[in-house]
Amino acid sequence: MAVAVAGRVAPGRRLGRSLLVGLIVPVALVLVWQLLKSLGALPYQNIPAPTDIGAAAVQLAADGQLGGNFLHTLLACLAGWALGSALGVVLGTALGMSRWTWTYSMASVEVLRAIPAIAFIPIAVIVLAQTLQMEIAITTWVSIWPVAVSTMNGVAGVSPAHSELARSLRMSRMERIRKLALPTAAPKILVALRLSLSGAFALAIVAEIVGDPAGVGYALVNAQQQVRPDIMFAYIVLIGAAGLVLNALITLAFRRLAPGFHLAQTSGGSDGR
Repeated sequence: MAVAVAGRVAPGRRLGRSLLVGLIVPVALVLVWQLLKSLGALPYQNIPAPTDIGAAAVQLAADGQLGGNFLHTLLACLAGWALGSALGVVLGTALGMSRWTWTYSMASVEVLRAIPAIAFIPIAVIVLAQTLQMEIAITTWVSIWPVAVSTMNGVAGVSPAHSELARSLRMSRMERIRKLALPTAAPKILVALRLSLSGAFALAIVAEIVGDPAGVGYALVNAQQQVRPDIMFAYIVLIGAAGLVLNALITLAFRRLAPGFHLAQTSGGSDGR
């Protein structure tokens, strides 16, 4: 049961209230959309009514297509995100801890992270063919950079007093990384993980649209070719719902790992590229 502390609304109750208020506008838009279609005031043939979209989603779920397509996309997204995030933490730690590494590598990092990940999809298709591995490679690439840059900035933020203490205690480099650098960088890393997950999910779908005949992206293209706008809209709505669920799960995980940590307070210090 949510309890108000010191005259303030408890976070759980406040979050639930915000979600309910936030649903007012989309629900109202859906109702207006349905009303316009029912009255014939929305003449576009290829814009289905919300009821048709719901029926298509139910049919896709019943046929088993929905679960299979989303499972494929989520596997590519999460595998690439986990691998890219791990590489990003390692790279960012190296850049933040070593002046020599930063001096000779930062220019290359800036060039590579400035290239949109979507530009690498044709190359990945040629090298890895139209496979799940191709999707994982793309989602890995897009996940590396926000985590690497945020980790580098966080690691470099260790205070001089703590650095001096580490020297006086004769800590090894690994001890400094484990006990000082990573805990200091943790808030920025957590924000970057959230941003990179969104990017990985989006790029997994784009990779399927462009180069891999599987998953949600390919299902969208297939529905377009069959002129089934109801199925297309159903997948689009479900993609949005899946994104919300992923975001909610990772936010919950952050709160468990770092109680009292608020993402919004540190989001300005991360890089969303």
